Amino acid sequence: MYRVVKVLNNNVCMAYDQNKVECILVGKGIGFGKKQGDLIKGESIEKAFYVKSAENKIKFSDLMEKVRTDVIGISEEVIAMAEKIKGKKLNEHVHIALADHLAFAIERISMGIDIKNPFIAEIKVLYKEDFDIAKKALEMVKERLGIQLPEDEAGFIALHLHAAVENMGLSMTLKNTRLVSSLVLIIERNLLKEIDRDSLDYLRLVTHLRFAIDRVDKGMGVANELLPTIKKKFKRAYKIAEEVAEEIQKELGKKVPEEEKGYLAIHIQRLLPN
Repeated sequence: MYRVVKVLNNNVCMAYDQNKVECILVGKGIGFGKKQGDLIKGESIEKAFYVKSAENKIKFSDLMEKVRTDVIGISEEVIAMAEKIKGKKLNEHVHIALADHLAFAIERISMGIDIKNPFIAEIKVLYKEDFDIAKKALEMVKERLGIQLPEDEAGFIALHLHAAVENMGLSMTLKNTRLVSSLVLIIERNLLKEIDRDSLDYLRLVTHLRFAIDRVDKGMGVANELLPTIKKKFKRAYKIAEEVAEEIQKELGKKVPEEEKGYLAIHIQRLLPN
């Protein structure tokens, strides 16, 4: 049994558990008609979140004072949805970061300020599942608050969710996304053409770049028995791959193996004119 402290919306409440520890409860209709002091039965609860870090507790308390409760409620529903879909527990800092971002985005749109997301194309490919969840968050904001947030905001929300899932921090997630974007631009500059962001070639390229960066960062080698053939047959593609590898090395401070360059060259070769 839980006792209501504050209703955030029809589906989200702040409450005390049986040990009088404050938590966030999410469940369909659990807040409807409830007021402070009312009891909520455990079987109606889908998720119970606890902010355990002392620092995050202070930040969340401050957030409750500054941000609309309905915005925090939407944020908590999105987090619960993300944990269910991803099958993983999100870093608890997301309870502060996501609500704060949503509140700021809503404030900007209400003032007529639209901030573009320069990495939206990459985010759609790199973090597709997070992006799909983020689009549902935008639908909730429109349905509940009557405010239409642009698709660019779904990109920012997806970054917050991915960072929380991977427990790697938003700055690192953004850094990797920015790096992928830079690598695509290097390839496009060498090809003297823009790659169609909706094409299968773009999807394959960006996906490979993401995993290549991850492997290099973790020091994971790859076997590539075709390397001599690739160097001989795909000379132009391999040269571009070397430039891409230089950028990765500059950003990560780690050398890119020749075998990894070979696989990059294969993907780049697909983009070259026949």
